[in-house]
Amino acid sequence: MSNGTDMALISELVARERLFRARHNPEIRDCYYADATVATSWQQGPLSTFIGAESKEVDPRFVIVGSVSTPVVHLNGDKAYVELPTTTHMRMMVNGTLAELESYRRLIYRVERRDTKWKISRLTSINESDNLRPVIAGQDLHVIPQDFNGLRPSYQFLAYVRQAAGGQISQDLLGTDRPEEVERLYKETNAWLRAGV
Repeated sequence: MSNGTDMALISELVARERLFRARHNPEIRDCYYADATVATSWQQGPLSTFIGAESKEVDPRFVIVGSVSTPVVHLNGDKAYVELPTTTHMRMMVNGTLAELESYRRLIYRVERRDTKWKISRLTSINESDNLRPVIAGQDLHVIPQDFNGLRPSYQFLAYVRQAAGGQISQDLLGTDRPEEVERLYKETNAWLRAGV
């Protein structure tokens, strides 16, 4: 199989994973190996705790809308890692007002071909930026600058709404405001890609 064919299959795999995730499609499980791990803003662990679960701020009354950019595939034999920029829009009530949280993230997938099929073995999310605004322009979310004291700029609004919903969020997640930690992830991922080939 040519590199071009492999890269197309891998690109389609991560696009399908995002589509299935947004639609709560149980077929998402087939995108991953059973021993895969997932690290996002609300999940750090095995696939079993990611599939079918949601973070605390998700309001079941509203559909989560996600969009992705073109994936960049780094291929080496039977392994690849993929960088996938993504934007997520979530609606929720904030202090009695309908609001929309817009989150920008970079997803880093480790993908492997075991036997003949490409699947995901690890997913790691990097927070880049976010916004919080009322759905109806001119309404007041009743937030003040002090509400965001101590929250990281790469995901401050996400942290705020999750805590307001009664959830918890680490202030040590991967984010572009800590570039040395992001660089470490890339070095580890590139080392994994080159190892054993």
